[in-house]
Amino acid sequence: MRFQLLAARSALGALILAVIGAVVAVAGVRLGFFPYATGMVVMWPATGLGLLALAAAIAWLWSAIAKNEGAGKRIGLIALLGSLVFLYPPLSTVWAGFTEMPIHDASTDPDDPPLFVTLAKMRQPGMNDPAPDFQREVRYRGEEGTIAYLLHEFYQTDVSKPMARLMPKVESPMNTMFWRCFEIAKSLGWKIVDYSEKEGRIEATTSTFWFGQVSDIVIRVKARGPIGARADVRSQSRTGAIDNGFNIAELKQFVEKFWNN
Repeated sequence: MRFQLLAARSALGALILAVIGAVVAVAGVRLGFFPYATGMVVMWPATGLGLLALAAAIAWLWSAIAKNEGAGKRIGLIALLGSLVFLYPPLSTVWAGFTEMPIHDASTDPDDPPLFVTLAKMRQPGMNDPAPDFQREVRYRGEEGTIAYLLHEFYQTDVSKPMARLMPKVESPMNTMFWRCFEIAKSLGWKIVDYSEKEGRIEATTSTFWFGQVSDIVIRVKARGPIGARADVRSQSRTGAIDNGFNIAELKQFVEKFWNN
């Protein structure tokens, strides 16, 4: 009984410390007290404490089942369930870092990506270069190649495919496509920063849920023949060399809504 209580209390104590560390990391970055890199430095030991809490909670559960005793039941269950909930975001992010393409810039047309105009002027020193770099070589799923090639190779069904439509009954296919893309961007919660119907350009921003890391997005709409139009989207993180799949996920959402609308 003494071991069970110790394990349950240790698990809950470690979980509380882990949550405090995570709150400091997220709030510090969100409020601008320190940069994202520092937030991640704080987040690593918080995640370690979460793993310790889970281990202690499992030890409590094993002891409770083996001895058929309910000592520390409430504390142990709170620590067990709480540590599982707490660990999901950081561990899923780590998993994405290992399984997603190691990039911070993605486009539905990596061979001729849309260019930032207004958002390019908002980049500050130390942020990622807004110029496209899709010919840079990376390694992904055991294969080496340019980012453009790998986007086509692994994401051709849900990201890097032409989003073109024929609209023979529409007076201006390009303008119709433009406003359709505008509404899709709004429906995804993207913050529209600038747009030009004449240029066929929409610029917006979005951010990650926890740390609020900003990604810039540009949508390019152009005519395709006399009765058609095509749209392409690009999403690039302002900071960080790897986005853990965030920008590709944003493009997937846009492409899915484009074809379902």
